Amino acid sequence: MDIFTIFTKGGIVMYPILLCSIVSVAILFERLFALRKSRIISNKDLLLHLAEKGSWDEMKEAAGKNDDFFSRTVYLTLNDPASSGEMQKITEMYAKKMTGEIYSRTSIPGVMATLSPLLGLLGTVLGMIRIFNKFTEAGGNPMILAGGIWEALITTAAGLTVAIPSLIIYRFLTYTADKSVAELEFLLEKFVVLKTKNNG
Repeated sequence: MDIFTIFTKGGIVMYPILLCSIVSVAILFERLFALRKSRIISNKDLLLHLAEKGSWDEMKEAAGKNDDFFSRTVYLTLNDPASSGEMQKITEMYAKKMTGEIYSRTSIPGVMATLSPLLGLLGTVLGMIRIFNKFTEAGGNPMILAGGIWEALITTAAGLTVAIPSLIIYRFLTYTADKSVAELEFLLEKFVVLKTKNNG
């Protein structure tokens, strides 16, 4: 029996389960692209070198030419009028904004991992109701039960098949985001120390 036939026998609930799998895979590739190394930090050596020299105008110009999270945070901080007096707080404020972007959509595969087995269970329950209704109408023919139960269980199997990879994707993306945030926070702390030290 081919996949298409099994999918069809699973009933209408198979469509939202399929959608869950598509969403999880799409988020995986989107986040892998969004959280690539060059998107988080691309020119830390140059920016930290300028910070050590106290060349804040040059650092601002260099940071403004890049779109990675570190450069954007540095650029926004240096351009904030309040940064001269509240350097730590201003940097933390913009860092939180960047952190929100890093974690954006990483929880969606986790939602799919929770939703897909529930949809599978719903499909099985609906299938069992349909089977027992046919069983009653057919005067208790046991062949209807034997042939129908396995069809009803298709959605449960499909839901679990989607849920397990979705959970793995969720954990992987969370780990990747955590690692990116930790690296970003470390460099921003170093930036703040150098800025304070040089009384910029």
